[in-house]
Amino acid sequence: MKRLYAILSLILVLCVFSLPLFSTINLYPIWGDNMVLQQNSQVIFAGHSTSSKSIYAIASWDNKKVYAERKENGYFELSLTTPSYGGPYTIYFHDGDVLTLDNILIGEVWFCSGQSNMEMPVKGFRGQPVHDALPYILEAKESRPLRLYTVENRWNTTPQKTGIIGEWKTLSSKNVAEFSATGYFFGDLLQKTLDVPVGLINCSWSASKIEAWMSEQALNIFPDIEIPQKDIKEFGWPAGTPTLLWNGMVHPWKGFPIKGVIWYQGEANSPNPQLYKELFPVMVNEWREFFNSPDMPFYYVQIAPWQSEGVDKLDWALFRQAQLELMDEVHNVGMVTTLDAGSEKFIHPPHKIKVGERLAYWALGDTYGLEGFKYSPPVFENAQLKDGFIEVTFRNGEDGLTPENEVFDGFELVDKEGTVYPAKAEIINGSPVVKVWNDQVPQPVEVRYCFRNYMPGSLFNNLKIPAAPFRAAINN
Repeated sequence: MKRLYAILSLILVLCVFSLPLFSTINLYPIWGDNMVLQQNSQVIFAGHSTSSKSIYAIASWDNKKVYAERKENGYFELSLTTPSYGGPYTIYFHDGDVLTLDNILIGEVWFCSGQSNMEMPVKGFRGQPVHDALPYILEAKESRPLRLYTVENRWNTTPQKTGIIGEWKTLSSKNVAEFSATGYFFGDLLQKTLDVPVGLINCSWSASKIEAWMSEQALNIFPDIEIPQKDIKEFGWPAGTPTLLWNGMVHPWKGFPIKGVIWYQGEANSPNPQLYKELFPVMVNEWREFFNSPDMPFYYVQIAPWQSEGVDKLDWALFRQAQLELMDEVHNVGMVTTLDAGSEKFIHPPHKIKVGERLAYWALGDTYGLEGFKYSPPVFENAQLKDGFIEVTFRNGEDGLTPENEVFDGFELVDKEGTVYPAKAEIINGSPVVKVWNDQVPQPVEVRYCFRNYMPGSLFNNLKIPAAPFRAAINN
């Protein structure tokens, strides 16, 4: 009997060790345990199989068998239809072997992209903190349906299907501390308010230019933008080189549906605001086409006050003006203002909670239809000379502006010779109209508000969202 037990044990051990150590199915790394998939969407999974057998998947939300389309060299694609929000679920991929993806949630997925102000983590950069971030780090709970994916910085001269390095992570103090601050504070408020699972993809790179996040095809209409040669192996500034980040960091997300994009970028393009105005609409349209969502919401951050070439210089002011004008020129976008969130000395302002939550206001009000609050900042509408004063009317100020019953600064008037004068301002009777004046300038031709590189604002709506800085001609 003992000999029989020994033989049976040996057979069992041999059977165990004869099983494959790795699945014959290899999915691209955007897919994995703990991920969030966009609800009510068509998700196209892609990968490779070394088996010659049929490939199919079964998702536990409906238990339907869905077969893959097999292509050359073992490459395959299969499409799953997601339900309304819920989970956790499991997906099984079969090709004679089985690959299992566990702990999957269905909810809302947002793509968080840009340069260093999007990349800046919740724990801050060295010597540059994120104000009031510690409670968010300490309160992170793994059980909460908020999941994070950070794309490692990679570039390529040709569009990639794979090559992404990253993984979906549940919440922990460490994972939250290392994730994009702007992205996390956006997703945190979104998840708490909607009470559905939320997935955040942080795909950002410090000092990146908008051209790097666009494809060769999109940039071909700009003859002065040089597309890098495909055989170049090294770049001194990959994040500033056209197409490289699109190819290496965005294109591998093909087939992964998202709800929308939040975008914090522009500092690297500030020397040429006019070119940025031309590039931004093309980029937004390309991303919408890529994610197969022609009306996909795209919310962006107006760059914050910073000294740049000098506190009173205008290079960043001119760029903010371009960003403001884009709000009226591009369909279904929204802009977050940051006049109260800048830092004179640091290009990375510490008030990321304000920025992330204001992005969430846009999504909650504009995308998800919540009512009872203003999510858009007060924005210049018109200016006219009346009874010796300039009356400046703001959109999105119908519920009132603050500070009421006070004379405040931040406005300037420009005369016919181009001389700029400081001006006083006062809100008219709880209206969206601000009275601006300087007795030395009876016939100004232009009015400005916080139109300097670094000039914090003092005009807000009732929810403390700052008015957008601007320069505008005056109607006589």
